[in-house]
Amino acid sequence: MTSLRSERGQVTVETALAFPVQIVITLAIMQYCLIAAAKQVVNYAAHAAARAVVVGLDPHQAASIICSPIAGTYVPPGAAAPIFIPGRGDLRRSVQSQLKTTIRILNPANDADGMITVEVTHLLEFLVPFVDSTPFNDWHLLFGQIQRLGAQRVVHKPIVQTCTVPQPWDGDLDAALRAPGPHPQIPDLDPAGPSN
Repeated sequence: MTSLRSERGQVTVETALAFPVQIVITLAIMQYCLIAAAKQVVNYAAHAAARAVVVGLDPHQAASIICSPIAGTYVPPGAAAPIFIPGRGDLRRSVQSQLKTTIRILNPANDADGMITVEVTHLLEFLVPFVDSTPFNDWHLLFGQIQRLGAQRVVHKPIVQTCTVPQPWDGDLDAALRAPGPHPQIPDLDPAGPSN
């Protein structure tokens, strides 16, 4: 009977030592999965911002709409009105998304190379408990570069994605449409066929 009690005590001690380590590993894996999903969302936000530049809309608003589901709960200081979606009302977390999402146009429109490149940076809030602790101010041992926002020092990881899309017209579209002759990038469609 004595050996059975000592084995029970040994299992209790082993569990007490292994359980906290297992919890931290599980939470870190969960945070890695959230970061991977956020990279996909920010990648799509970069595509939406680049397409917004092509059609002459606001690229920051386009990226903020896409990033709103991953914007988190912390609202950084700054004034931003919520994004209104017709038929649905104010977009949830759009204030956080606008304040945590930045846009850089690396290759602007109408520069004669036919491409538009946009870089989107979104600050992803760490939502998994105990994973955000680090002794360093701007670096995490598992997740790399971080930023601490506000008086609460809420930990955020910058997610940066770039997207390049072709510009169907490059230069002044109105001048290209008024100019005599074929468009330089859109071939003329002649029903009679090519003249020889």
